[in-house]
Amino acid sequence: MPVDITFIRHGQTTGNSSGKWQGHTNGALTADGRDQARRLGARLAGEHFDLVLSSDLERARDTALALGREVETDERWREPFFGTWEDCTTEEILAHDREGLSGLLTGEDVALGGGERLSEVFARMSEALDDAVARVGNGSVAVVSHGMSLLTLLSGLLTAKRPSPLGILGNTAIARWVVDGGRHRMNVYNDDTHLEKPSEFILGRQHLDPILYLVRHGQTPSNTDGRWQGHLDGKLNEEGRRQAKMVAGVLPEFDALYASPLSRAADTAGAVAEEQGLDVSFDDRLKEIHFGDWEGLTTKEIAEEFPEESRDFFAGRDVRRGGSGETFDEVQARIRESLQEIAAAHPSATVGVFAHGGVTRAWAGDILQLPYESRGSLSILDNTGFARIAFGSRGPQIVSWNLTPHLEDS
Repeated sequence: MPVDITFIRHGQTTGNSSGKWQGHTNGALTADGRDQARRLGARLAGEHFDLVLSSDLERARDTALALGREVETDERWREPFFGTWEDCTTEEILAHDREGLSGLLTGEDVALGGGERLSEVFARMSEALDDAVARVGNGSVAVVSHGMSLLTLLSGLLTAKRPSPLGILGNTAIARWVVDGGRHRMNVYNDDTHLEKPSEFILGRQHLDPILYLVRHGQTPSNTDGRWQGHLDGKLNEEGRRQAKMVAGVLPEFDALYASPLSRAADTAGAVAEEQGLDVSFDDRLKEIHFGDWEGLTTKEIAEEFPEESRDFFAGRDVRRGGSGETFDEVQARIRESLQEIAAAHPSATVGVFAHGGVTRAWAGDILQLPYESRGSLSILDNTGFARIAFGSRGPQIVSWNLTPHLEDS
């Protein structure tokens, strides 16, 4: 039975604002941190949780209390123990343990300042998560924890790649997870849209250049009918046009816009272009997956009309869709090439890229190095949902996934 998990990082502390590695060091929320917690509580006020869990450290516990529910603390949700790194800045750590910090940043499982290893953090947090899932059965849980510990847990549940291809959660940012029969799916990551500033500014823009905003198109008739669109050039429906106007109101100012030439993506980009006075560049490589002879059909119709091919596909083989369509590997290759070129053409820029659900998930799975059979552990972006992807020295990193602040009250 599925269990919905809402993971939350604590609000800002003095240690956060001064760039210190806090670990097990206790610390209170700052005035800004208390305001963040208040905004978080207001945002989640209408949601039901069967269980609210928190690290026993003060900054996490006080953030959890802002949810207005009974809170149960557990030390297994603590930040890693950083040993001699605790209460130090990165510059101070480099001065006395450059080798250890360099090992961490390149993906080694080092003892952090002589303290915990990330493998040990993952083990204790996984145990705590399994216990929470077993307790609620078919229900919902909120967990308030810490930046490094949540990054270690959530990236470890998705991928074995180190260093993590996920960005660290911002203060009071939310990750939405589903656990079902031991399988995990990430629906939302690093959603801090209840705050005035998004997490890329909290983390430091210099580490996140350039930033691509991946935006899925608005709703179409095929979306509501459950039809596989692929390269079919369907238009937005009335709701899709409304969504496009709404997302144009919450996206940042872009330096450039790119889009799939298919009308549903082009028209969504057009709403933003009109709002910001920009032109749109079109790239065929941003098109949706080509589904061949399956295009325009529902899942049921595909199973009935193409029994052998669809059986292989739904059994988990990366077959050529609809006989003449594409494989997942082919889609990943073209979207990777396109977005790398866009990023290279716009250093130190913020760029909007408007595309489709399947192709954007394919690229995110490529970043995470998910095997094909695990692609379902990452949700497809909602209609006009968007993700933030940062390009740095180690390649692309998923800063956030499937943000929809413009749709929450609609």
